[in-house]
Amino acid sequence: MRLAIVGGKVFDPAGNWQGQERDLYILDGRLVEYLPAVDVVIQARGLAVTPAGLEIRSAVAGFGQNYLRLWGVWPSPRELGQTYALLGYTHIHEPYLTFQTANYVHRELAAIPLVDTSASLVLNLQEFDLWLRDPARHAELAETWAYLLEHTRTLDLRLVEPWVKFRQDFLRPRGLQTAAVVEQLLSVVNKRGLPLTLEATPELLALDLPVQPGLHLSSLGPALTEPGSVERALALLARGTFADMGLLPPTSRPGLPAHPVRVDLGWFQPFDLMPPVDPQVAGRALHLALAGKEYQLAFSVACLGQTPPSSFPHIFTWLGNAANRRQDWGEGQPGEEMTFYQWLRATRTLPARYLGLADRGHLQPGARADVALYDLPQTGGWPESCRRCRLLLKAGHVVVQNFTLVQPEAAKVTYYRRGPGTPNKLATEFCRQRTLRPENLRVRRLGPGRWQQVA
Repeated sequence: MRLAIVGGKVFDPAGNWQGQERDLYILDGRLVEYLPAVDVVIQARGLAVTPAGLEIRSAVAGFGQNYLRLWGVWPSPRELGQTYALLGYTHIHEPYLTFQTANYVHRELAAIPLVDTSASLVLNLQEFDLWLRDPARHAELAETWAYLLEHTRTLDLRLVEPWVKFRQDFLRPRGLQTAAVVEQLLSVVNKRGLPLTLEATPELLALDLPVQPGLHLSSLGPALTEPGSVERALALLARGTFADMGLLPPTSRPGLPAHPVRVDLGWFQPFDLMPPVDPQVAGRALHLALAGKEYQLAFSVACLGQTPPSSFPHIFTWLGNAANRRQDWGEGQPGEEMTFYQWLRATRTLPARYLGLADRGHLQPGARADVALYDLPQTGGWPESCRRCRLLLKAGHVVVQNFTLVQPEAAKVTYYRRGPGTPNKLATEFCRQRTLRPENLRVRRLGPGRWQQVA
């Protein structure tokens, strides 16, 4: 199939196209330089032509999401896929896949239509601490992790807990603090050039983190717990650190369950699906997003339970319209605004670069033809125009037309990183074992009721 998108104003930060009127040509699902004849012409006059969006922190398939559906606070997989497509997205990345939940997460991702998917493999360093301490075994450990990436069908390594702690007294000497862990980790991943994501913590922000390809600091917002943390985060960004925003709402979302919703993922502590919002931390996250818009700072939200994809259009108004921001956040907020071009960079260019998808997030020849068309910004600025995607192409096929989903069963792909085909000795040993920390299974009383034993 040969297509042409003609007469539109093209915005592509990767190619430094800032609204020039030009035509795009598509052959067999990919953008090409020029076609002398086409089968279909898409008229784009009066429209902004952009790459399709990619979300790098779409926690929609992790273990526990179905619990939230029981409370009616989380959409179905089909609703999620449709929401992303109507926003102009064609790819989502799940950050929380573990060894224990790999099959579950991929099943959940497969149930989400329309968007391509990928996932991070979350490591529990308690399972690797002895090898991490021994530089002589770092090459073997790197090969093991590469093997596990391929066989869990994941794209990158992620650390939610960048330390090693043991609760048992006799194992306490084996603990590793954050600074030591980061130093050892970088030694390991550099052996094979593995991408590594570190969930931001106050301790990480205080470190002199190196700037290197493949190292990503995720969800900065919740780590901004102290005065001066925004300045420390900006200093890291100014040095070239790649990160994402981790935005939070000004207050907790209404209608959420009254009690915490926590699941055991085999980490040091249970994972909280609905963490409460600290207004001061949320305000710092918004300030950082606006102050860091010229750096390598991609868009993300900290918790989809608090800010589901359906709320993204409203969140975009916080970034691009100071007047709307004051309505939700009150006076005293930064007056600066993110431009349409900067927003595209944060939601297209940088996420594709972080995920290592060289043919996504841009409109240069050779890219896959994932293209989103929006009405050109008028009164109210670009956030109003980008609440809905007028037309969405995925691999050259029309998925959304005139704001309406027309191809609900578009083909989808799950991306993962290639590793060694056979396990080494350490991988074989590790795959015979699994950990589930029993202390995380303890149930605490949440309400005024009482416990009653039965025989």
